[in-house]
Amino acid sequence: MKRNFTLLSVILITIISGCASTKQLPVRQLQSYRTLSVEDRMLADTLIKAVLENEGLYTVSGKLKTISSVSNLYLKIADADPVASGKREVTDTASADFKKLKHYQYLINALNFGDLRFSISPFKLHTKEERTMQITIHRISLMDSLVQANQEFYGQFGFSPGTDPELLINTTEYEDKNNRFRSYGYLFGYPEHAVTFFLEAAKHEEKNKGELLKRDFFQIPVYSGKTGHFVYAVPKGYQATSIDSAIYKRAEYTLERFKKERAKHLRKDGTVQYYELLLAMIRLDD
Repeated sequence: MKRNFTLLSVILITIISGCASTKQLPVRQLQSYRTLSVEDRMLADTLIKAVLENEGLYTVSGKLKTISSVSNLYLKIADADPVASGKREVTDTASADFKKLKHYQYLINALNFGDLRFSISPFKLHTKEERTMQITIHRISLMDSLVQANQEFYGQFGFSPGTDPELLINTTEYEDKNNRFRSYGYLFGYPEHAVTFFLEAAKHEEKNKGELLKRDFFQIPVYSGKTGHFVYAVPKGYQATSIDSAIYKRAEYTLERFKKERAKHLRKDGTVQYYELLLAMIRLDD
């Protein structure tokens, strides 16, 4: 009950509290997109579209998700021979994949909106020479609220409110399995009961040779679809609580606002002005 009350309090606090306004951003940050080449703007729009039309919307607006996944890059930059780890010369820096990584890093650095940031992080596990790089979007203010609400957990890693979000995200990725699951659960906006169930299910599967606990899924709609995006597992036969309802209703409200704003940002040819739409959605929460 205490954990549910805490989570509901965090949801309410973050809904009514203000985040860094785009109006207060330095001109350099707002103009960075416009200094990109036409080709880079098109690529940036692809990333922004992936954010707004999927679960990233609830990081941009609605204050429901501290971070959201945007896209993955699969790059042949890792060491194909783990036995010989520690070598200095591993990655071919002249390769197309490494150049692609540098290009995306440059692009992500240009997509800086004060409280709202894009980042790119490596997955710990990789297959042979291929490394998966995850592009995410996060809100700094939500990260502070999250760490504040879960100090008993994050304190063990030396994290307190004000911790650099990218440091916390990368530490999460490289932690042991159970700490990784719990931290990612919090970061991606899942309620306490869902995080706990996910951990229990993982332990059950490990103990019982891969046997899965029976489960249902609580689905929260996004623009691109009603299922399979912002979703978390719950025990079979689970009945939604006030926490689940609060998350769902807030998401529903945010999605409806997005649909109206999206309609305002259609060009005559039917394409969307995604950068301007992103700024509009940020301002709605100011």
